[in-house]
Amino acid sequence: MSILALHGFTGLGEDFAPFAALCGRTWQIPNLPGHGPSPQLDCTPDATVEFIEAERSKFNAQHSTPNILLGYSMGARAALQLACKNPEAWDALILISPNPGIENEAERAERRAVDEKLAQRIERDGVDAFIDFWQSTPMIRSQKNIRAHWRANMQANREQHTAQGLATSLRQFGQGNCPNLWPELSKLTLPTLLITGTEDIKYTSIAQQMFRSLPCAALEMLGNVGHMPHLENSQFCADVINKFLSDIFQV
Repeated sequence: MSILALHGFTGLGEDFAPFAALCGRTWQIPNLPGHGPSPQLDCTPDATVEFIEAERSKFNAQHSTPNILLGYSMGARAALQLACKNPEAWDALILISPNPGIENEAERAERRAVDEKLAQRIERDGVDAFIDFWQSTPMIRSQKNIRAHWRANMQANREQHTAQGLATSLRQFGQGNCPNLWPELSKLTLPTLLITGTEDIKYTSIAQQMFRSLPCAALEMLGNVGHMPHLENSQFCADVINKFLSDIFQV
């Protein structure tokens, strides 16, 4: 049993490493398009899905094919696209701080405009300045509660990004350009675990709506944490995931 885990915007796969150690099992943690020191620069939804599927196939050369799909924030968006495209490929889906998409076209256009301004900010000010700004935003600010050495490693990882990569990710894989998957949720019958932090009011509300739409879902709302619950309260989140998987696989 192995897990393919997809990181959030400005993150890297390596961010999952300390959390993976708590959960056990074998993890595959690739860097998504637009991220890392030498990123793939085609970040469109179709290209992102193809990239992840190729990474999964490479992993299979030495390990068992990942059968559990996990995504956090932007990675949850990618994971949901993968699951909707090929649900038979996965035995379970874990989505941390997910959002299936923006339903209203005017709101989608507004989000594209916001992401374009952010992309221009990265190109103008550089990665380090943008990361400082990004980490000060209300949704991301709760990450200051992550263990200091984990947070330091995350910061070092973020400094590896390129301005072109992050800007392209925003333009091509932002919420305004990704497909609206709300209509697909009722068709997704594989066991799904939704996890949010209660301090992240927006994404907790979204997860509650998703829970009502998914046929086979569980919802865990972790208290006193924000948008990154798996690192803000790592042990509790690991316990939640391990129980979910144990219930499914009876191991």
